[in-house]
Amino acid sequence: MIKITKEEIINNWYLYKHELKKYFKTTRQEKYDSYEELVKLIVKYFLPDYDSKKITVIDDGDYQGTQIFIIPKNTYQPCVDEYLYTNTYYGSCSGCDTLLGISEYEDGLPNEEQVKDYMTLCLHLIQKLKPLTDDEFKIKKLEEK
Repeated sequence: MIKITKEEIINNWYLYKHELKKYFKTTRQEKYDSYEELVKLIVKYFLPDYDSKKITVIDDGDYQGTQIFIIPKNTYQPCVDEYLYTNTYYGSCSGCDTLLGISEYEDGLPNEEQVKDYMTLCLHLIQKLKPLTDDEFKIKKLEEK
């Protein structure tokens, strides 16, 4: 099994970010009005071996909280180390939620500043990407008492 590396993700960002920017410039904001839709775009443009249709979202918040996005590799029955995850915090108003602040509760095409802000938000979601497993996190042998 081959895992994507940080370097590949970074290279993909530089190779394809102009395509994502073009998408934002030419697509109405209501098409990407949730963090999940932004994560799907990240998978589409920068993680070609991953499946944007099978993203699992964990959200135990109500009007504010954390969303965790678990992204499987596009393969039959992925192994645990073939998942990536990213996360974001969200709020209930434009003052405490990045996405709502960018959209300014508007539909239609974004202006140049909004495009720049959507790109920055996507970059931050990419920078938070990690494999679901962490080989460095190991619990040493536990002894029964």
